[in-house]
Amino acid sequence: MNIAQIGPFYEAVSLHSEGPEGRMIASLSEGLLRLRHDVTVFASGDSHTVGRVIPVAPLAMRAYPMPKRHLADALAMLALEKAFAMAPTFDMIHVHAGSVAFPLMRRSPIPIVGTIYGPIDAPEVLRLHREFRELALVATSASQVQQAPDLNWQAVIPSDLSRGEVGNEGLETRIARAYESIYEWITLRRSAARQDRALECCHGV
Repeated sequence: MNIAQIGPFYEAVSLHSEGPEGRMIASLSEGLLRLRHDVTVFASGDSHTVGRVIPVAPLAMRAYPMPKRHLADALAMLALEKAFAMAPTFDMIHVHAGSVAFPLMRRSPIPIVGTIYGPIDAPEVLRLHREFRELALVATSASQVQQAPDLNWQAVIPSDLSRGEVGNEGLETRIARAYESIYEWITLRRSAARQDRALECCHGV
């Protein structure tokens, strides 16, 4: 598969990133490449990861004297738009940018999934997620699923890789295989839904 990863832009994508998103994307990309998938990472220019990196900003927002999270969100939206523009190139888009990307994810022309980092139990956060409850999501903790069991969870895959686990090829491959199964299931389900719609149109003629 040809897979696009959308970074969070608050931090660079690297095995040594300060936050879990950057480390997870880097580890997952390495594992996916070992499984012979093609990986393109939309991230800041100071990212260090395998696969093809498309820089959407020179530096992660954390690198500036006054980090500006709202700019990170805007850059994630821009990255997703760029991925959509290249849609025929990709079989799957994997978003690590949080709920800010939900409106665009709903309109994705190709299969798409988002990994959720952090708690979602605040009332306004829950309302936001439930507005987009049809989106395919991956939880990083069992507590997220408990907080919102009605969302379209595909699996629980922990993201809190310790420093000792970063670079562990066996662990990276296991994580990549778990996501590979999710990608394949989402793609199959989307294809089946498309066929069902085509049959409905034919029967309606």
